[in-house]
Amino acid sequence: MRSSDEAVLREFVLRGFAKARQRANEFNARNRDFAQRVYDTYSAAYSPLVHATAGNVLKGSSADWDWFVRTGFAEAKAQDNAAREADEQHKQQIAQADRDFVRLLSTADPGEQVRQAAEYALRNGGLDADIREFFASGWMAAAGLDVELFRLRTQDAGMYLHATISQLIIDAQEAEKVALESSGEAAVKARAVAAGAWADTKQKADAATKSWDDERKLCLEQARYWQTVLERAGTQADPVWQSIGAAADKQRGTWTTESAFAEGQAQHWGGVSTDAQAGYDRMTGEH
Repeated sequence: MRSSDEAVLREFVLRGFAKARQRANEFNARNRDFAQRVYDTYSAAYSPLVHATAGNVLKGSSADWDWFVRTGFAEAKAQDNAAREADEQHKQQIAQADRDFVRLLSTADPGEQVRQAAEYALRNGGLDADIREFFASGWMAAAGLDVELFRLRTQDAGMYLHATISQLIIDAQEAEKVALESSGEAAVKARAVAAGAWADTKQKADAATKSWDDERKLCLEQARYWQTVLERAGTQADPVWQSIGAAADKQRGTWTTESAFAEGQAQHWGGVSTDAQAGYDRMTGEH
């Protein structure tokens, strides 16, 4: 083996293998998360094969998760759809009111994924079967994705805010320490630097407070929306709405919990803003 080949092999053993394993673990985790989301959002009542297959896959190996993502989910979904359409006795009859409701969701639903799913169900060339699939599984699957995307987005934003503002606090505290240990003209300059650092911290904390308060309002809008869906389900005779009602109640609870978390984050950053203002006042002599 040439020395260059040995170097490449050594590099792979030392670093490449670890990175490859990390990528494989992340890939497997995404596949399992997908199977879990499908299991949670496709009900046993109206998507029995999808629900059962996802449940079985979750008990299996990474190879099972990969199969489910690649082909298993689509195959089970197609069979559920075919069985639903073949069941003439229990098949949901799509009235104009149902289409109007889906059209309303396509424009007014607070969740982007639900709006897109509703638009797809109403696409040109679409059939009653597409509307039935939306009510039976597509609606709640899209709603679950809206929750997941919200959590990913706010988690990323939250991590960025914590990292950024925490460093600003450290910088401001260090600048204030220097100011307190200085005297004369140096102290005046150091106080100005510390005051500016605390002002920057407050500005970022205020922005974080507003951002999380906006998220809180979004969550409350979602919770109120799902309450209206739950109430509508109580007035519908078609059995599919029983499943929708149960899912709506779960969604309402989920968004209520998310709103409480967002409120807590807004309060946290509001407290940081108050502390930063106090630091600014100490350095400027304002009260």
